[in-house]
Amino acid sequence: MIALTIAFAAVLAVWAVVTTTYKAPDEPTHVDAVLHLAIGNEWAAPGELHYLAATQASLDANLAEPASRHQTWGALLEQFPGLTATSIDQMSQHPPTYYAIAAGVLHLVHFEDLRWDLGVLVLRLFDALLVLPMPFLAWATVRRLTGSPRAALVGGAAIIGIPEVAAIGASVTNDALMLPLAGTLVYLVVRLLTGDRRVRTTIWIGLLLGAMLLVKGTALPAVPFVGIAVLAAGLTRTTALRNALRALWTLAIAAVVGGWWWLRNMIVYHDIQPDGLAKYARPPKPFPADTAANPEVFLRDYWNGVSRTFWGSVGGLTQFQIAQVLIDGLTVVCLLGIIVWAFRRGPSLRPAIVLASFPVILIALHMQSGWSGYMKNTIVAGTQGRYYYPTLLVLIALSALAWRRVTVTAAGTTRLAVGISVAATAMGLYGVVYALRAFGQDAAFWIDDAVVQQFDQTGALAAGGAFTLASVAAVALVGTAVLLVRFMRRPEFTAARPTVDESQPSAAAPRPEVEA
Repeated sequence: MIALTIAFAAVLAVWAVVTTTYKAPDEPTHVDAVLHLAIGNEWAAPGELHYLAATQASLDANLAEPASRHQTWGALLEQFPGLTATSIDQMSQHPPTYYAIAAGVLHLVHFEDLRWDLGVLVLRLFDALLVLPMPFLAWATVRRLTGSPRAALVGGAAIIGIPEVAAIGASVTNDALMLPLAGTLVYLVVRLLTGDRRVRTTIWIGLLLGAMLLVKGTALPAVPFVGIAVLAAGLTRTTALRNALRALWTLAIAAVVGGWWWLRNMIVYHDIQPDGLAKYARPPKPFPADTAANPEVFLRDYWNGVSRTFWGSVGGLTQFQIAQVLIDGLTVVCLLGIIVWAFRRGPSLRPAIVLASFPVILIALHMQSGWSGYMKNTIVAGTQGRYYYPTLLVLIALSALAWRRVTVTAAGTTRLAVGISVAATAMGLYGVVYALRAFGQDAAFWIDDAVVQQFDQTGALAAGGAFTLASVAAVALVGTAVLLVRFMRRPEFTAARPTVDESQPSAAAPRPEVEA
């Protein structure tokens, strides 16, 4: 796990440094929202948060000559005080939690004395630290669910195998806080489903769900998921009432911690999450005469948008995507593997069904929202794969259950584990190279003098620093792949204890269950 964490840290650092400033999805709006709180402004109502004039000046400087990029945030705030009249920052549709924490980070580094692009880099590196535990959380979740140390390592490597996770995790975004919170929640739910039904475990689940609700709306599908999980854990006729009561007080904890924000939205705005741009940039638009909403068009655009931005489609407008054959192939293979092999009779069936409810609920709510927007504006919008990242560890855990059943021989299982681990680290390396290509020269195949000049002019680090960091990441990934192959072939990794019977207190739990 140490090697996996080091390799992931190196990959995150590459994405943080190589991605052109403000060329990550919605990054200018996230930075602007952080700055509002950093200079003491109040959190405005949805649709009422105007861009700072200083943020707009930094955006203009980002497109200008290199010499104009060296101003500090303090200088920009002094030269360009106040707000812009027309530009709206839609991020006030979210709770301010992430932005308040990030504003505190800016104060710790005395951001007003920093070059503005280096201030953005500080926020990127902070976000990278937030998502750094993801391989460990994947490892711990799969280990608990399957009992297999080898499957657990493959699960940790899977995080590195999704380039978009590092691309988003190393940008300025509130998703960076959601990822570790959701990952920890899924881990604790797996513990609950595999026998750890102590009161304190359930309390932690409620607290984490409440914290997620204070970050952004992608946490809302976790509410019914947690209710289902607490109700289903060890459910029998004699425990049904106890489980129902436990589910209620778990959700009550979440409501006190973070659910109040969404109740407030319903009371004040008559909408659970008002659209921060609806009044200004997304007016209703009817379909042309003799035409109507087309489900086939909606499903096609939804599939293409979500799949490519789940695996890797980077840039401010997600305009640079990894090879389409990889996107389609990985999506189909992973989904088919889960559908065919993850749900088999045995002690893992109930945990698998409960875990699957999380992405199913998210898909249903997201598609309903997308269809509603399509009917209103004729555009299939919001198809961002990162919205599915709160369920990332669920998908990895279900995949671990599935792929362990593909082969029936010890040799075949070893070969499969080795193959997936090597493929995951290779995808991580592909992502590093792709970042250099995408932000160096618009995804040109060759890295040439033009790429070097581009990094020298627009990068937070000069080309030499960027390529050195990429080389370090490449060495870390190759070294990690070698170590994974050696570990996968060890005799002690070929034997796994059975998945814990979810109807009994877990042997892995620190102590027997304490009743509520």
